[in-house]
Amino acid sequence: MAKHPLKQNKPPKVGGGKLKSALMRYHTATNKKHSLPFKEGAETKTKNLLKHSKNNIGNSNATAYKYLSKPFIPFGQSDNLLLVGEGDFSFTQSIVNAGYVKPSCTWATSLDSEDDVYRKYPHAREVIESIRSSGVHVVFNIDATQLVNSFKLSSNVRKQAKRNVTILGTDHIDLIMFNFPHTGKGIKDIARNVIYHQKLIYSFFKSCSEFFSLLDASRIATLKISDENSGRALREPGDGTPRLLQSEISKKRIALALFEGEPYDSWQVKRLAKESINYKVERSGRFAWEAFGGYHHRRTNSMKGTTKNAHERNARLYVFEKAANSNTQDVRGPEKVGSDSE
Repeated sequence: MAKHPLKQNKPPKVGGGKLKSALMRYHTATNKKHSLPFKEGAETKTKNLLKHSKNNIGNSNATAYKYLSKPFIPFGQSDNLLLVGEGDFSFTQSIVNAGYVKPSCTWATSLDSEDDVYRKYPHAREVIESIRSSGVHVVFNIDATQLVNSFKLSSNVRKQAKRNVTILGTDHIDLIMFNFPHTGKGIKDIARNVIYHQKLIYSFFKSCSEFFSLLDASRIATLKISDENSGRALREPGDGTPRLLQSEISKKRIALALFEGEPYDSWQVKRLAKESINYKVERSGRFAWEAFGGYHHRRTNSMKGTTKNAHERNARLYVFEKAANSNTQDVRGPEKVGSDSE
C-alpha cells in the first residue's frame, strides 16, 4: 500500500554513533524534502490569494461598495418631493416602484410640453400613465430656473395664498431635486460650456429659494385666515405674523445629482449655492445607480443615452440646506463637485 505523501518515515533503530548520526541526518533531510513542497506551495498560494484580494479591493471598490453599503437616498416617504428636469420620467417611476416616496407626495415635472415628451421619448407615455395612476402629480412646461412663474403662482399672498396652495395641491415642498442638469446646448468650447452651466445652476438655486419663500408666505397667510375664522388665538411673535410650529416648517432642501470629473468639477456647485442663496452641503454621497432600477438617463434633447453608459460613470448626490441650519455631513468620503449629461 502506498504511503501518504505527507507521512514522515521513522528512522530505523541502529547501533554505532557515527552511523546512527548519519542515518538521522538522512531521514531528517528526506522528511524535509517531502514536506517542503506542501509548505512552500501553501505559503505561495496564500500570498497569491492575499495579493489577488488586494487587487480586487482596489479594482472593484465601486462594486464592493455597491453591495456592502446602504445607498444614499436623499428623500423619504414623509417628504413632499418636487422633481424638476425629468426626461422620460423613468426616475420618478423608479423611486415610486421602490417605495422610496409616497406617490401623492411627489411632483414630477418636465421643461417640455407633454407632446414634446412623447415625441422625444416614445415609451414615456406608458411611464407617465403608470405614475399618474399611482397618484404622482405630473406637470409639464416647468422651468427649473423659473419655478414660481412656471407654476403660475402669485406673489400677492394676501389675496392669492389659497389659490397658490390649490394650484400645487400642497402648502409646502420639503425637497426640490434636479438630476444631472444640462443646458442641452451642446457647446463644444469648454470655457463657455462651464459658464452656461454655472448660470443654469445659479438660476436654479435662486428659483428654489424664491419658490420656498412664496410657499412659506402662502402658508402663513392661509394659517392666519384659518385662525381668524376659527376664533383661535393667533400664534404671533409680535409683528402680526402667525408663528409656524416646528412641525409646520418645511425642510426647504435642494438636491443635485451630478457626474464626477471635468468639465463638471469646474461648475463649482457648492460655491454657487453659497453665493446665490447661502446654502451649503448638508449631506453628500455616491449616486447609487443600482438603487434606482429602471432609471434611464437620457440626453436633454433626445431619446439617445450619453456617449458613455451612465451606469458606468461615477456620480454624486448633494443635498443642500440653509447654511445656518446644521452642520455639513458627508456620508461617504470627501465632498466632490459632480457633473451632468452630455
